[in-house]
Amino acid sequence: MPRLFRRRPALATLSVTCAGALGLGLAVPASAGPRHDPEPDPVTASLAAVPEVQGPIAETDESYLWSTMERAREPFDVADRGYVEEEYFLSGTANVYDNAGGELEVVTEDVPYVNNILVRRPAKKSDSSGVVLVDILNASNGFPGEDHWRRMWDWAMAEGHTVIGVTSKPIQVDALKNFDAERYEELTWDVEDVDREPIVADPSDPASFNPFMVVPGAEEGLAWDIFTQVGTLLDSKDGRAVLGGQKAKTVLLMGQSQSGVYLNTYATNFHEAVTEANRGPVFDGYLNTVGAVIERPLRQAETDGFVTVPGSEPALDVPFITVTSEGDAGLFGARTLAAKDLPENRRHWQVPGTPHTDLLSPVIPADEEIYKAGRLPNTQVHDPAFRESLNLYPIEPAVIAAADALVSWSKKNQEAAPSQWFDQADGALVRDSSGNVTGGVRYGLIEHPLGQYLGAAKPGAVYGSDELMTAEEFAAAYGTREDYLALIAEVDAAQVEAGYLTEWGAEYFQGVASTLLDRIGVPAA
Repeated sequence: MPRLFRRRPALATLSVTCAGALGLGLAVPASAGPRHDPEPDPVTASLAAVPEVQGPIAETDESYLWSTMERAREPFDVADRGYVEEEYFLSGTANVYDNAGGELEVVTEDVPYVNNILVRRPAKKSDSSGVVLVDILNASNGFPGEDHWRRMWDWAMAEGHTVIGVTSKPIQVDALKNFDAERYEELTWDVEDVDREPIVADPSDPASFNPFMVVPGAEEGLAWDIFTQVGTLLDSKDGRAVLGGQKAKTVLLMGQSQSGVYLNTYATNFHEAVTEANRGPVFDGYLNTVGAVIERPLRQAETDGFVTVPGSEPALDVPFITVTSEGDAGLFGARTLAAKDLPENRRHWQVPGTPHTDLLSPVIPADEEIYKAGRLPNTQVHDPAFRESLNLYPIEPAVIAAADALVSWSKKNQEAAPSQWFDQADGALVRDSSGNVTGGVRYGLIEHPLGQYLGAAKPGAVYGSDELMTAEEFAAAYGTREDYLALIAEVDAAQVEAGYLTEWGAEYFQGVASTLLDRIGVPAA
């Protein structure tokens, strides 16, 4: 079993510039190297730097943070759950890297940046678990998408975890400037002085907007040092200001879909260098949700901003779990999901029946907020017929179980449950007599199916569909609603014991099953 590093001692305070009562001392340039190395090389200096902090950024009726839960699709106040929701700006310098020769090299050194992070944490220090979940916000819709928050918000708050979202791409910065030009004026990922207006999607011509487009004058390759410097901040004394005085005991870096590809790229190319620069890991584990095993180039160069290359999945000194949906086979190709030998600290949990994304999450920003950001919401979800057609088989319980397993693996050296792979034949997923994919992590809802669960409604779709059995077929196969719920609960209890599910997830499955039974028309007792 590879040795797991302990978190390094907290760095001495480098800089904090905070509004209100958070002034903690004199500012020192964020590009300053670590104190144990008076003349670090450019890579080490940037990977060990701690950014300056401004915030929490003031909230008013006219100026509020992007993606606040008070303006979600189903609004709520996090204070009702004992939480606070805050925004901070981080500033420093980041390098632009390349690895064309197989080694990490600096192409452009010390590019100034200003970026934002969203922080949701327990209001009281005593309620904090010490677990910090750092999410690389997804840019696939052109705005900062909180995809992991969408999947685990309820569970995270119940556990007392802190969730931090990091804006990860220039196209997202453009959306924030559309959303509130004055609030987000300082944000920049620019490497050139280009006179332009933020990019705005045209609602009358949706196809004209490409969320993967390159933003003129900006550089996507600043992301790697920005991610690292969020980690060094949390591992420094200044990190407690962002966390309301709480200590980050376990810090995971997460990414979903496109951000999962970023996560793969970061772990392969930067984890070892970051660990060496900081005398220990900055992140205690990695969680990739529906991001397959592919990576992207380290810099924009002459690409269209998102070009994938095969993932290498090297051995790391911290755990890494990838959770894969059935829908990913249509996006990335089933062959990219094929079983293979993995290093000891890596796991793949593949979950049959699940779509790539959840279009019905209640915490997605309301449509008017997305329009305000110059982006386009998914309006199909307002059509009752479309909502009724969606596959509700959830991947959320597996994602939450993986996060829980990573925390235990990091803190207690308790290894996560083994990898589980889809069955494949000739590069295609194998299906049983019900039309469901075989193999993978199997919960009660698929061991005792209520019909066929398709991970993709059509090839390449990110959402799924299902074909449920009739009430008569259900009665013949399972009897009553109570019989069925007890049947899947037995399977799920075994998966809790095996480590592929939490008690929270088992209860969640009961709720999903009840909704599907309602769709079928199975009467309650």
